Amino acid sequence: MKILVVDDEAAVRDLCSQVLRNAGYDVHPVASGEDALALLDQTWDIVLTDFAMPGSVDGGKLMWRVRAAGDADIILMTGYPTLDMAVEAVKTGAYDFLIKPFSINTLLLAVKRCMNKRDLSQELAHVKILREELDQAYTKLEQTERVRETFGQFVTPEVAKLVLANPQDFWKRGERKVVTVLFADIRNFTPFSARVQPEEVVSALNGIFAPVIDAIQREGGILNKFIGDGLMALFGAPVPNEDHARAAARAALRARDAVEALSESRRQLGLDPLRIGIGLNTGEVVAGCVGTKDRTEYSVIGYAVNLGARLEAIAAPGQILLGPAISNILRETFELSGTVTLKMGGIPEPVPVTELIGEKRACSL
Repeated sequence: MKILVVDDEAAVRDLCSQVLRNAGYDVHPVASGEDALALLDQTWDIVLTDFAMPGSVDGGKLMWRVRAAGDADIILMTGYPTLDMAVEAVKTGAYDFLIKPFSINTLLLAVKRCMNKRDLSQELAHVKILREELDQAYTKLEQTERVRETFGQFVTPEVAKLVLANPQDFWKRGERKVVTVLFADIRNFTPFSARVQPEEVVSALNGIFAPVIDAIQREGGILNKFIGDGLMALFGAPVPNEDHARAAARAALRARDAVEALSESRRQLGLDPLRIGIGLNTGEVVAGCVGTKDRTEYSVIGYAVNLGARLEAIAAPGQILLGPAISNILRETFELSGTVTLKMGGIPEPVPVTELIGEKRACSL
């Protein structure tokens, strides 16, 4: 399978080329839309292109020229997405839509889906008597699924279900809920990113995010948002979970241990042993879509969220700090440190802070 990779950012272009070549694809990278136009007389299976590029030919214009030149499928990439852009791109001919920074697995899965679709189209071509009817049904289904999958890159599946179930007024929906928030951040990542090549920055960031997100999802939490080199996760919203505090604690311990192991592996390889600090807090929030009908996102707002962020900010590498409410919930089943009362910026009163050490093991008789 031949893939044309088009991106003005050398780091993204080189990373995509390396990953796809390692997967066995025939890849040709170029740095601009103009360079790509010069190669459209060749036969391409997939054109993987950035949406916003300098010059007279950006990703949108290139997409139209690719569609006119042959039957190559287009996968668009962008670092500044909007939902309207994603839906319009799918409607006008893009097969898929990737949000930068994306993981290696996300890239490979998008290409694999596209390859499967092309194989299926070739099989359908042999069934001439049913081709028109099947092609129409397949195209309609494909567009619907692409829109759903594209939307799923902007929000978690749980939030997508909420929005799709209430398409007219989802952005107005909000409710008071008691939830647990988890904040995690990579320590000393800014100076690290200034010292190394962009490819190593992306690889390190994705390598740490992957086990953290896996730990969150395994315990029923949802990734709410990325915040630079950190993230925020929710337990208990939008999906109810009566045991959200303990689920968040287990996720934090799993994430901490996974990143600590990864950090040690990096250290043995002579790389920076990157680690994370985590803050957990439980409390009442307003949960719902924040913004307007044209631009909104699902999130939670309230003092409990602010305190969770402050706890993460003061956590040392490898440390999980707890607010007072979640400490009381976890005390019987988790091992905690002694409590220290701290004054934190933006928080009016001193706060009792406890460190989460581990989960207590049941004593066997």
